[in-house]
Amino acid sequence: MSRRAIMLLAMGVLLCWPGLAAAGERFSRENLKLVDRIIAEEMRAKNLPSVVLGVWVPGEGRYVTSVGTADLRSGRRREPTELFRIASITKTVIATAILQLADEGRLSKWDRISKWFPDFPGAERIRVYDLLRMRSGLADSADHAFLQEYYRNRLTTLTPRDMIARAARRADEFQPPNETTVYNNLNYMMLEQILEKVTGRRIDRLLADRIFRPLGMRNSFYPQVPYLYGRLHGYSQDEGSGRLVDVTLLNPAPAGGAGAIVSNLTDLHIWAKEVCGASRLLKPATQAARLRTRAFTGGSPLARYGEGVTKLGPFCGHNGTIFGFSSEMWYLPPLKAVVVINVNRLDADDESQSGELFLKLTKALFPDYVPW
Repeated sequence: MSRRAIMLLAMGVLLCWPGLAAAGERFSRENLKLVDRIIAEEMRAKNLPSVVLGVWVPGEGRYVTSVGTADLRSGRRREPTELFRIASITKTVIATAILQLADEGRLSKWDRISKWFPDFPGAERIRVYDLLRMRSGLADSADHAFLQEYYRNRLTTLTPRDMIARAARRADEFQPPNETTVYNNLNYMMLEQILEKVTGRRIDRLLADRIFRPLGMRNSFYPQVPYLYGRLHGYSQDEGSGRLVDVTLLNPAPAGGAGAIVSNLTDLHIWAKEVCGASRLLKPATQAARLRTRAFTGGSPLARYGEGVTKLGPFCGHNGTIFGFSSEMWYLPPLKAVVVINVNRLDADDESQSGELFLKLTKALFPDYVPW
């Protein structure tokens, strides 16, 4: 759920990789060998236990592959349909639910958040719009210091409400709202609480009824327990020994609306099209508005943020990092193509383990579209 992952291009990361795929050759044997080689080289270079990749291009084909080990203790091979923590891709779900309520007239993007957080410092100046677009000016309680604390105590009892209270104590660090676009997990923890306050429903049940069931996303849910259902394990590399440590057991509550959801490759294929294509859940005008983006303040114009959605060059979607898992979910509008990647390693430093792989694979598969 770190800003580091989403700012990969904003920090000027450019990669050189041979691009071979013309439209008719995208899924050729030669090009898929290149894809497999890129994955193998990234796995070796980054010591990744496993990678799953799904690429779907309507009218051309698809490529789904799973490479490596799901459980280092047993040596069991990873399967492509296994569940993983999607981390900040959760924000796309929370934003969609907020926009549904706006479409229904149950709240407005222009509502001041003092309506739900009357005692929060400066809440009378901040709008739902500012939270959605990372323009609140708030201090992020899920900062580097907290992430180190969370890593040391992954079964912490902290809740989203606690995370909001921690941020309130840092009011002297707040900046004026709607002046800068700065990635901030706190915004989506607050949006999660707004959803519960407006509907009177627990977030996991609300998202199941409003998002996952209507779209047939049978493998997606907001967990209430620290266990990851299924047999896939997530790992972090220990700084001292260099060994990969199992960090699968993790309380998702501190991540909350910024990063708690679990899903899989199949469901994220569905979800990418919903978030960035023709929405089945939102009014057309609402969907069009969410996709209007601004560049991150101080970053490259290649990385931009809308209402719970990121644009990286021509790609639309989101990425996500949480201890043990690093993910990419992207949609390429000109081709209506989807790319989903997950690796089962993310360390205490919260540096993306999947971002460079995404850049290299898209350079090989979509060389006529990528600017990197």
